[in-house]
Amino acid sequence: MKKLYLLILIWWPICLSAQQSDRLMETLEEFHLLGQTDSVKKYSQVIIRQAENQNNGVAVSRAKLFLANANMRTYPDSSFKILTSIAGEFQSRNDNRFLAYLNANLGAYYRRLGKFEQAINYHQQAIQLAEKHYQKQDATKLNRIMAMQYNSISILNFEKSDYELSTQNALKALKIANEYDFKHIELGSMIILGNIQMHFKQLDLAQKSFLSARDLALKINDKYRFGVAISNLGIINLLKIENNSTDLQAYKNAKKYFFESLKIAESQKDYTAISARYSNLANVENAAKNYKNANNFLIESLKYAELSKSKLLSLQVTTSLARNYLNLENTPKAIELANKGLRMSDEMSNEKEKPYLYDILQKAYAKEKDFVKALEFQNAQMASKDSLYATSITEKITELQTKYETEKKQREIELLTLQNQAKEAEIKQKNYLILAIMLGVLMLLGSFFFWNHQRNLKQKQEAAEMKQRLLRAQLNPHFLFNCLNSIQRLYVDGKISQANDFIADFAQLMRDILEKTGRTTIPLYEEIEFIEAYLSLEKRRLGDKFEYEIVMDEEIRHSDIEVPSFIVQPLAENALLHGVLPKNQKGKIEILVDRLADESLSITIQDDGVGFYQSMQKAGKHTSRGMELIRSRLGKKGKMLIEEIKNLNQEILGTKVILQIAP
Repeated sequence: MKKLYLLILIWWPICLSAQQSDRLMETLEEFHLLGQTDSVKKYSQVIIRQAENQNNGVAVSRAKLFLANANMRTYPDSSFKILTSIAGEFQSRNDNRFLAYLNANLGAYYRRLGKFEQAINYHQQAIQLAEKHYQKQDATKLNRIMAMQYNSISILNFEKSDYELSTQNALKALKIANEYDFKHIELGSMIILGNIQMHFKQLDLAQKSFLSARDLALKINDKYRFGVAISNLGIINLLKIENNSTDLQAYKNAKKYFFESLKIAESQKDYTAISARYSNLANVENAAKNYKNANNFLIESLKYAELSKSKLLSLQVTTSLARNYLNLENTPKAIELANKGLRMSDEMSNEKEKPYLYDILQKAYAKEKDFVKALEFQNAQMASKDSLYATSITEKITELQTKYETEKKQREIELLTLQNQAKEAEIKQKNYLILAIMLGVLMLLGSFFFWNHQRNLKQKQEAAEMKQRLLRAQLNPHFLFNCLNSIQRLYVDGKISQANDFIADFAQLMRDILEKTGRTTIPLYEEIEFIEAYLSLEKRRLGDKFEYEIVMDEEIRHSDIEVPSFIVQPLAENALLHGVLPKNQKGKIEILVDRLADESLSITIQDDGVGFYQSMQKAGKHTSRGMELIRSRLGKKGKMLIEEIKNLNQEILGTKVILQIAP
């Protein structure tokens, strides 16, 4: 009996201590999931000290895992070393609960390195491991972890310029957050969606998202995301300055938001955020053409980027600083930094930044009148962009394959779980077999007729698209030849800067043509921007032979209206080549975009040229085929009206072509 009492006296404090340790670990995990970094640091250090005194290596490793995550933004390399040192322990124990957190942390680290595909893989593994551990134990915790990973993957999709997939993952996270009332995850999703809206110039929607995020961050006391939200409000004002460098109010608002966000980052010793805020302030000064002030901010930004140990951030700031020295006419320093950036890109295997660095070197050497090197880097820039495009396609295919494999494994798990239910259902299935066969035959017949109908429609659509591409192939060589002649003439006349600008705008237009040719429809604003770029180049090439004006309400410009690609450009080209130019005096082209009472879209292309029928006689069948193709692509829902503008004496004053596209 005495021995029993003795054992109780020995083991009772140990059991109490173990229970206390488990409770502390549960609390630490909850703070981690809530994003409360300060509390995570505090509790993890308490657990580590206690566990070391008790020789509890398991608890030490788990607490170190959460501490490494809390320090990831400030000390990424040391956090990574901790994670790799304890990874083997979790794997040997098949500790799926903490392996899920480990993979999530590794995803965060590889994102900082700019290795986005590896980071996405780690976050996807985190979801799979969390499902294995929590699926039958704690649905709330599982959904919290999954939503956090979806937000992280969404950010990585955004970094890879895959905005559609970024939106899908952010909405997945937001749906879970709303269902389970995860406020901090909802806040993260709101910021991501606001960034996507801001990328597509939907500034009013983005501002609304960031204001809501700011208020929610205050409510739940999330200082880090509060800083992110107000810095993004600063970026919206920065975009306004870029559109109008004299917008003094936007300039003041942008600096106010960025300085406020900078103070928050400094209070948290978040070097990454500090660097980003200084970079934001530099962008404001650049937009206002205060290049010297911008340079000072960028020097500070680079200092903190290097302190953050983020190679990707250091590379991005180095690129910005090189461009700024170019604006300050300090070409040797611009060349030095651009070459440094290229070396960093090679070390990181980062191809995304190279086109910008090549562009800086091309312009710097052009200013130095070293045209051989300028041409060399211009060619390198074009090759880099082509390579980047090919790489993005390859990554997309790899991502889809990975997604397929992940879903396949998930289906296998579900299949094993449901095997018993499937056996029971097999008996009932036999009773419905005959009925199923009959229904199957009917569905097969219906599917055949539907497939045949769809095939005919698809063939017609493909034929129309092929005609569109053939038309572009006919139009482009003339325009291409004329532009190249103009570029050659500018170089011969010694107008190097104008020639370089012309080449840059011309190359962008060609890339737009290649990109849009493969799409049946595009947003209205893309079509109008393409027309603006085309007419701008033609005006630059032809001088004072014509002027143009595009009138469109801002609400329509920022709407999500889709139109057939290249539906307006051939008409604008006809107006210029067959209307305005043949009359041998300065003319004008007007493009008016409006919405009619029935919500249909009206696009009017009007010129003061020689008239439609006279120009058609000279152009022969070419114009006629082009018009027929446009009518074909409009289909039954749209129509095209052509009328000649005449005065009271029936003298021709020009041509008006009206496109009406149903909603």
